[in-house]
Amino acid sequence: MHAVLTSRVALGAYVCVAALALTSCGGGGGSTAPSPTPVQTAPTLTSSTSVSVAENTAEPFYTATATDPQGGTVAIEIFSGPDADKFVMEAGSNIRFNTSPNFDLPTDANGDNIYEMNLRLTAGGGSRTFGIRIDVTNEREGIVVKRVATGFQDPVAIAQIGGQPTLLIAEASGRVLRFDQIDNSIVEDTFIRDFRLPGEILAIGFAFPNGPNQRGVYMVTHSPTEGLLLQAFDPDRNAFNWTKLAEPWSAPTTVSFINQREPLIAVGSPSESDAQDGSTAYGKLIQLRNFNPYAVASVPGPSDMILLPEIIGDGIQRPGGFSSAADFSYLVDQGSSVEHELTILRPEWRPLDFGWPFYEGGEVVRTDPPAAVNGPSLVYRVGDGRKEGQGIIAGQLFRSDFDPAFGDAYVFFDVNGSIFSIPTATLNNGFRNSSDVFEDKTNDFVPDAGQIDTIVGYGAGIASTFFYLLDGDGELFEISQEAL
Repeated sequence: MHAVLTSRVALGAYVCVAALALTSCGGGGGSTAPSPTPVQTAPTLTSSTSVSVAENTAEPFYTATATDPQGGTVAIEIFSGPDADKFVMEAGSNIRFNTSPNFDLPTDANGDNIYEMNLRLTAGGGSRTFGIRIDVTNEREGIVVKRVATGFQDPVAIAQIGGQPTLLIAEASGRVLRFDQIDNSIVEDTFIRDFRLPGEILAIGFAFPNGPNQRGVYMVTHSPTEGLLLQAFDPDRNAFNWTKLAEPWSAPTTVSFINQREPLIAVGSPSESDAQDGSTAYGKLIQLRNFNPYAVASVPGPSDMILLPEIIGDGIQRPGGFSSAADFSYLVDQGSSVEHELTILRPEWRPLDFGWPFYEGGEVVRTDPPAAVNGPSLVYRVGDGRKEGQGIIAGQLFRSDFDPAFGDAYVFFDVNGSIFSIPTATLNNGFRNSSDVFEDKTNDFVPDAGQIDTIVGYGAGIASTFFYLLDGDGELFEISQEAL
């Protein structure tokens, strides 16, 4: 018995000593060996997982590199991710966009100009996946924005005098200023000051530039006592004239003016019932007639500049300006709860019904609409989100052979300071186009001073100046292209 016991003790001592080579020996307890450090067998990405690339970049912008712990060759492929289909991998693991990215019209999954994809690395020892983030950055594409004037008090309208380097800028109080595009000087139009009737200015323009009997500055005003008036002024002939368009309004609205062969005036609806009511000028499209020497007994005198304003269309809610294009006009109408819209028209088309209050943009908002309305060619939502807005403002058509900064496109604005463009061919394609085809150009229009944030209107430029933007806080901005 003694020999056997001694043998067991000796054996136990041997086991304990052997265990000490791996870990400590506890008194009467067991022990656990640690897990071995895993050996890396899958490849690792050595290039960055985040990269920035300027818009319009066509060439490869990223080279993926990797290593394999076993020293094997690593195969790299575009594997997955929300934007994986936007990229192509070329020889040598060089990656490019399959279509050059456009910051103003992003095509990534959530439209934030951050493109995401996953690369899969494969070697003899296994595979791993790495997420890659590509930030597309904006290029201003040669657009230059300068603040050229400040200090306008509650500006409400802007227009160019045809054939002259002069902008008319109207303030709500009734003051009209002339801005010289050559030297940026500003003077008050004293003829209008001395002969205008009291009232808040709503719209201004220069009409009949080649008509000696009707040429002049035209403006629409409103006062609580006189109502809605159209007033006309020509200091060269010492001529001024006015006519009443409507009784005082029940609530404020907007008015827009454009000089076509026969000028057009769009008047908003103070109430929904006005828009389709043929007995009032509110909610209507009005045309001013040219003087026809063969149709009247005598030549108009200084007090006969305004001849027979005629209602030719209805269903307007809150106009935000006109644009002209060859034989057509574009009228923009600001929505109140659903959509803003742009409608193409010719004055001779019949009917000319823009749909309010039965339609707002392309959506029905009231039952039993008119049998025929002129549907919009462009709509976008009322709101504060991306490519939404507070009120559409008319802009200008551009041609790529003259204005490469914009190409063949229509550039337009929103009251909230947003600046959009849409290809001319798309705008005129006969369909209703929504914001998914807009380019958001707002980031291209950061000025050298001040801020574009409450756009009132747009005025045409001359020579190298594309146009001017009038801001609600009294700033005037000149938009041109960087010298090549």
